[in-house]
Order: sequence, then structure tokens, then C-alpha cells
Amino acid sequence: GKYFSAVYFWGVPLLRSSAFHNSELERERERERERERERERESIPIQLNCRFHRSRATMIRFILLQNRQGKTRLAKYYVPLEDSEKHKVEYEVHRLIVNRDPKFTNFVEFRTHKVIYRRYAGLFFSMCVDITDNELAYLECIHLFVEIL
Repeated sequence: GKYFSAVYFWGVPLLRSSAFHNSELERERERERERERERERESIPIQLNCRFHRSRATMIRFILLQNRQGKTRLAKYYVPLEDSEKHKVEYEVHRLIVNRDPKFTNFVEFRTHKVIYRRYAGLFFSMCVDITDNELAYLECIHLFVEIL
């Protein structure tokens, strides 16, 4: 049979069935789970939505669009850097990738990270990511970004 639990309303005891009580508890638990999922989504660092991401720890440090002369057309940094450091990084990345032979891979180590780049027409699309991240996933992200533009 059903069990009843006492519920008080303004000091007056009311009876409710345990089935009603359990369904209310389940709804409250589901609302709490949804709030927790929302908090997790808000705490994730901004990143491009690509297939092949193995975990939420993947991190893009910056994205650069540069022409062949080294003029930066777009720069988005996901880590805090001073303006002078940003210009230095842009110069170093351009110098690193512009002189590479096209038959080499599109991945190159940069300081303690990795730069994945791709040339489309006269623009170089570059991403600096953690050293352990999947290069092919980021190449696909660059291609997706180019298709969107």
C-alpha cells in the first residue's frame, strides 16, 4: 500500500501520499541537476565547437588571421597578454609560419605550445593550443571557420 507522511501547512497537519511526495522530490532533483548542468556550461572557457574534442580541458590560447606581409587582420586572445606581448607573439608566429615549405605539416611548436595554421588564398589562419591537443581537430576547426566566413 501507500505510505502517508505528515505535511504541515500553517501549523495544520495535512496528509499526502508518498507517491505524490516522491514525484515532487524527483522533480526537484531534476531541476537541481539542470541548474548544475547550466553552471558547468557557464564555467567552460570559450572555445570553437569542433568534433573530436576529447575533453573540456582543451584550450585555444589565441587565434590569428594574418596576410602574407604579416599584417594582422584579426586577433582573438583567450589568455591575458599585454599589448606589447601580443605584438611580439604576432610577429613571431608570422615569422615562424610564413617561411615554411608548403609540403611540411601545418603544425609547429611555439614556446611551450603548438601553433596549427592553414593558408587560404593570401591569409594565414593560425591557432595556438596546448601541446597535447589534437592537431587534426583544430585543422578541421580552421576549415569550418573559413567556410563560415
